[in-house]
Amino acid sequence: MITVLIVSLSVSAGLFILSLLFKVAGRLRLTLPLLYVLAATVSTFFTDWTTKNEPLVLTGLYVLIGLVVLSWIVSLIKTIRNKRRESAYQSALNDDIAWQISRARELGIPIDNISIAPDGTVLDAKTGQPLIPLSHYEQTLG
Repeated sequence: MITVLIVSLSVSAGLFILSLLFKVAGRLRLTLPLLYVLAATVSTFFTDWTTKNEPLVLTGLYVLIGLVVLSWIVSLIKTIRNKRRESAYQSALNDDIAWQISRARELGIPIDNISIAPDGTVLDAKTGQPLIPLSHYEQTLG
């Protein structure tokens, strides 16, 4: 009876550790190399092919790790591009808001009577209407 309990606890603990390994590997994009290492480890116990072809086995592992590193690099490049795009958008939004505020000053509208909408439109604080209608933008651009 105690033997069954020990085996059951051992299997449960092993599966728990394996689950944690796969969660960490998934976050780091190392799932394929982990599967490869587990398959290579298991195959070592059942056949001597792995020991005879160790350079081939290690080459496969190195290729998978290289692909993971390449995936990390691609993700890093995408993240940098997205941050730059967000920064450029935020800069353009700030420039637009500054232009709207300066235009409101030119029109004689006090600064304490305005608010800024989430989309960057400068609004009259009391009415909630845009201070500078679209026609002013078109005249400035046209």
